[in-house]
Amino acid sequence: MVKIFSSIVTGFIIILISLTTNVTAQEAEANAVSPSQEIRIKEEVKLIVEKYYRYFSANEMDKIPVETHTIPWTILGTGRTYSSAEASNENYYTSYANIKKDNPNYARSVFTIQNICVSSPTSAIVSGFNTRKRTDNSNISISGTVYILELTEAGWRINSFVGKALDKIISC
Repeated sequence: MVKIFSSIVTGFIIILISLTTNVTAQEAEANAVSPSQEIRIKEEVKLIVEKYYRYFSANEMDKIPVETHTIPWTILGTGRTYSSAEASNENYYTSYANIKKDNPNYARSVFTIQNICVSSPTSAIVSGFNTRKRTDNSNISISGTVYILELTEAGWRINSFVGKALDKIISC
């Protein structure tokens, strides 16, 4: 009787492990990204980040929540989440005004990508640094930034970002 019970329990454990492994394999397959997909996603994500910097530099903040960000979006580690286009615009217009007040010769911001990690067909992480430039092309400041993007019905959008040390590069 003990042998039969032991065999039943062993069989049950094998079935459970098999089912668990199957689910994990299916989940992994759903998040798999082919090499050609990865190249395409990296290019699309890069274009969104570049568009965001173009709009910020031109003080066209009203385009950001529509074309480059999700609503809501978050600055991680700050407790700041922007739950409407209006709140997003207010944040960016204020930020731009403060930059211009502190640095009247501010001309633009440039993002240098250090790495793009495509974590799934619908999410990517862009690691790099933001350089604020003066009209004479000299640097005002350089700061590390990581952007987390997700694929939405409207295309790729920045979901959140966080500051980082310049020497830290987020890799896959």
